[in-house]
Amino acid sequence: MKKIWFKSALVALAGMSVSSCGDFLDIYPLTMVYEDNYWNEKNDVDQIVAGCYTRMQDDDFMRRLFIWGEVRSDNVGRGYYSKYNGASPEADILNENILSTNVYTDWSPFYSVIDRCNLVIERAPQVAAVDPSYLESDMNATIAEVSALRALCYFYLVRTFKDVPYYTYAITNDEQPLDLEVTKGDEIIRYLIEDLTKVHDQALTAWPSQNGQDVSYARITQNAIDALLADMYLWIGDYANAAERAQRVLKSKTEYFEGRYSSSLMVDGYPLIPDNGTVVQPGTAYNYNFGSGGGPESIFELEFSSSTTDGSKSNTMVPALFRRFLPEKDLPADYGYFGPERGLWDEWGSATVFESNEDSRVKESIWLDDASDPSVACIAKYAYSAIYPRMENDLVYASGQRLSKNDANWVFYRVSDMMLIRAEALVCQMSDNGSERDAELADEAFRLIDAVEARSSRNTTSSLDPDDYVSRNSLLNLVYLERRREFMFEGKRWFDLVRRTRQEGNDTDWLVQQIRNKFNTATATSKFGHPDAIYWPYNYDELRVNDNLQQNPAYPDSDNSSYESTAE
Repeated sequence: MKKIWFKSALVALAGMSVSSCGDFLDIYPLTMVYEDNYWNEKNDVDQIVAGCYTRMQDDDFMRRLFIWGEVRSDNVGRGYYSKYNGASPEADILNENILSTNVYTDWSPFYSVIDRCNLVIERAPQVAAVDPSYLESDMNATIAEVSALRALCYFYLVRTFKDVPYYTYAITNDEQPLDLEVTKGDEIIRYLIEDLTKVHDQALTAWPSQNGQDVSYARITQNAIDALLADMYLWIGDYANAAERAQRVLKSKTEYFEGRYSSSLMVDGYPLIPDNGTVVQPGTAYNYNFGSGGGPESIFELEFSSSTTDGSKSNTMVPALFRRFLPEKDLPADYGYFGPERGLWDEWGSATVFESNEDSRVKESIWLDDASDPSVACIAKYAYSAIYPRMENDLVYASGQRLSKNDANWVFYRVSDMMLIRAEALVCQMSDNGSERDAELADEAFRLIDAVEARSSRNTTSSLDPDDYVSRNSLLNLVYLERRREFMFEGKRWFDLVRRTRQEGNDTDWLVQQIRNKFNTATATSKFGHPDAIYWPYNYDELRVNDNLQQNPAYPDSDNSSYESTAE
């Protein structure tokens, strides 16, 4: 049963319509939420906090989670229908023909959430001063929650555009300056880390249940903040802190599992649900993580409902992008890309992702019931509420079909992400000099990766040989490959490729090798010859209204003079 705690926010925010595109961010008309007489009681704060989440549930925000995080990567290519259609914003991204006029260069959905968070942080103390029921601890928990949501949005912007405008105050009217200069991306991440470190202990460890059901996975908790901190530390190369924050979450989740499940429902002592048919039916971990949502591995996810009559929201991105229920044409990611000429597993060709079709994640990624008709394929993670792969069979059988307005949650962080973030952080601390410390780091990193692999492999045994992975580079390649297998289509792969490029000193050779099958090596090299090409261009309209923005030089329309003349 889906929780519906967000619904009251829809009424409170009904009058907050967005402005025309081209503004630096969504600026709302001066409505009651910006007036001092609105902020009188705890419920006023709660409704705007809920509005932060409901804004994230909107289609324009959700699409960017997938488009920014996946479509430029080696996970996604033009699908079955794409060859019959002309140009589209999605097709241009798939072909790396990205211009500043592409709709997905518009960052306003994320700044819209940021502005809501800033407003709550500014006004919550005002409410605490006049409403005795709004305790200081409540206020601090609120500020911690929206600080994390704001940090999450900025983290997406930095990973996508690199350097972006950064501000921490509420913009309440169009008389305030909007032509802000950009702040260096790494500097923003350090600001966010400092902010989250300060508020971490004020966040709740768990939220009170609703109607007897746990809702903590759908709201910011201390574990969610630790997960976000681990990811941000990894991004800026602070590997010791990345490993430590990931371990905090793993410790918490291990205690959770040990208090509720037998050891057979863990994998090698890690808080992972088996998914291979030995202990439980294949698909069990999938059904927990992507079926009903809010499973024991979940750290933070955005929740949706199949019923919208009560004010809840459905995930409209899923039926549009993931080939189910009258999908839009010319959109990416179906069996037409991962067919025999590409290959999810080695029996199909040279572009191997998985070791074999006995990895349950193969069939939980791409659903297909007729190999001769790729038009029926879809991304199973989001198109089905339950799936039970037959490990020995080339075909996938699924049950529990979702509604056309999809209730699939979007998972930001789960246990395996913390395991692989910690593994990567440990590997990146290796010096490759054969020291005892290197051996210890390599041993733990391999065990973390191996457990993630074993969870989805038939007979609970990984196919990985530890003797093949002792050097820093071999382990780093392995953790990136395992992240690709584990998080396919979850909006992480492109950011992983960019992070590895940063680790390589902005040398794009490794990235080019990963995506060469989408084009060819020469074309991929040409498209990513400029290291700034791994980031996106600024939006055309933003350049027109903000003279402080200078276009990313990697893009063909990077001459700002054209925007100045157009704006006259």
